[in-house]
Amino acid sequence: MPKVVDAARVTTPSNTVWRTCIGCSDTKPLTADVDRCDNCEDAADQEELRERTLTGWEHVNRYAGVIGRIEAWALLIPNVSDAKRLDHIRQALATLDQADGKAVS
Repeated sequence: MPKVVDAARVTTPSNTVWRTCIGCSDTKPLTADVDRCDNCEDAADQEELRERTLTGWEHVNRYAGVIGRIEAWALLIPNVSDAKRLDHIRQALATLDQADGKAVS
């Protein structure tokens, strides 16, 4: 005698198994390589985009800070030798390179 499960099996792809979504804990037809339903996957993508946006603003703020330090040493700090100015500008650029290296790896 046919069962409701058999009817559901006909309407889903053959590689789909009814499993629990790790996002919403609902039982849904999910393929073997997927752990989340479409709604939870969309929510996870939006969260990742939000995190990347915050990381982008952190980069912008870091660059703005370094530019401010360079401008201060290049133009605004009086009675300093050119060698000292260049040394401080190089240090500011080196700290920016170090921070970018940490973010990339």
